[in-house]
Order: sequence, then C-alpha cells, then structure tokens
Amino acid sequence: MRIETIRDLADRQGLPIPPGLGADGWHFAGHIDFIEQYVAMCSLMNDLADFRRLAHEMCEDLAANGVRYAEAVFSPSNHAERLGGDWFGPIEAILDGLTAGERDTGVVVRLDPDIVRDLGMEQADKVLEVALKYAGRGVVALNAAGSERTDVGAFASHFRAAKEAGLKSVPHAGEWAGATNVWATLEHYQPDRIGHGVAAASDPELMQRLADLGIPLEVSPVSNVATGVFPSLAEHPFERLRAAGVVVTLNSDDPPMFGAWLADVYEAARATWHYDDARLAEIARTGVRASFADDDLMTTILGEIDTWLATPE
Repeated sequence: MRIETIRDLADRQGLPIPPGLGADGWHFAGHIDFIEQYVAMCSLMNDLADFRRLAHEMCEDLAANGVRYAEAVFSPSNHAERLGGDWFGPIEAILDGLTAGERDTGVVVRLDPDIVRDLGMEQADKVLEVALKYAGRGVVALNAAGSERTDVGAFASHFRAAKEAGLKSVPHAGEWAGATNVWATLEHYQPDRIGHGVAAASDPELMQRLADLGIPLEVSPVSNVATGVFPSLAEHPFERLRAAGVVVTLNSDDPPMFGAWLADVYEAARATWHYDDARLAEIARTGVRASFADDDLMTTILGEIDTWLATPE
C-alpha cells in the first residue's frame, strides 16, 4: 500500500502533522519557515523501513511523471541523531529502496548527500564520510544547503575532498542570500552544477561568468515562489537567465511540499513563458546533458525526448 500523503505517514507513526500542512497544501512564511517545516517533516521518519519504502515510492512517482533519471538530495544529518546516531542505515535503506524501484519502474535515481551548513563542521565531516563511503555505489555528488547564512568558504575542504574522490560538486547557492553567495560558491566549491542560483539574475557580470563557464543552474521556479524568493512565476527570472546564455534546467525541488512534480513545473513554464513543445524539449535536453547519468542512459533519454517531440499530439 502506498503512503498517499504526509498525513498518512504521521498517522502511522502516531506523530503530529507538520505545522504548515493545511487542508489545501503547504504554506510558508518565507525560507526560514520552510526549513523549519522541512525539518518537522523529516521527524516523521523513524524507521529504516520508512526510508526504504519512500525511496521505492519516489521511483513510482517519478515514473508517473515520465522521469527516467533523477538525482535526489539526501541530508543524513537530518536523521542520524534521531535514529540513535546511525549515519549509514538511512542511506543504505534508501539505496535498497531505489534499487527495488529501478527494478520495478525502470527509473534510475542517484543521490547527492547534503551538508547542512547551519549545523556546523562536525556534522559536515560526517556527511562527507557518508558521501565518500557510497561514492560509486549510488552516490554521485556532494551537495550543500541550509539557510545560506553560514560562511561558504568554511566548507571548501569538504568539496575538495569530494572532487578528489571522483564525486561531483552540486551545492545550493544564491537562492536566498544574493549574488555574492554564488560568487563565493564559484570560488570555493568548484561546482559542476549550482542548485537554484537565481540571485545571479541581479548581477550581469555573474550571469556572464556562469555563461562562460557553462555551469548549469538547477532552477526550481515553483519552489522559489512558494518560499517567497519571487512574488509570482511571472516575475521569476528563469527566462532572463536563459536569454543571457546561462545554462538553466527546470526542477521540482521538494515536490510533496510545493505541490508540483516535474511535469507540473514544465506545465507552469509553458503557461508562464509561453513555451512551445520545441522549447520545452530543448530545456529537457539541457537537463539530461547537465546530469551525471551514464552515456548510454543519457543517449537513450535524449532519443526519447526527440521521439516525444516528433510524435503528433
């Protein structure tokens, strides 16, 4: 049986509903409120079976959205203490669930363990240990997120170690803290992609730098509006970034919390920026090429996009 909603999971665990989950979905009073509600949602996960089950069900949801390959962020530090200091059990359970999900749905999911910079250096060290232990075994990159109030440079050594071990660097930057946060990320983290990065739209020099480097931005317009980064999709700078030559991709961020899976995000882009099928296919191809999927899978997915575009509606 599937867990249809967060309410179902809370009821099964005998725990309270996260505070921002109303009858008509989630409500956020800014990005700090979102983070607090996200942490509250994480507290519903108290059994390794939950991690395994939800990983499998995520594959089902992705398949229903036509997603063939995904890279998902996982934050070990949001769970380890609650599970008795177990830093490895949750990710192993997730990897088990993803393996079963790939077998049953054909969807391939890889993980980007996430350093929550607000939690400090000791926690960051443990996340790096997790990422290195599972490098090549389902983990493809090191991420970093949080409120963006913490010094970026303090964690530069973690990203150097990850890159030296063959992992990619995919930190969040410029979601809430401004363009300087993106500049610092470029300096310290050697990013292969940047999560969000939308603050770059306020800095023409930074947009040119990103365009010259060809570093893709993982842009999540629905998420940015939900957390108050921009007042509306119409005022979101996705099209401005794209027109400036920045490599941009469309992403869903946290679909259950923002009420928008990837198909919904593409529909929102079509409606907001009047994209036709050819433009949406172009953006989808950009996302595939910006991924860390293996060459054969990447070729297959690109071919499927071409087939979709060539098929009469």
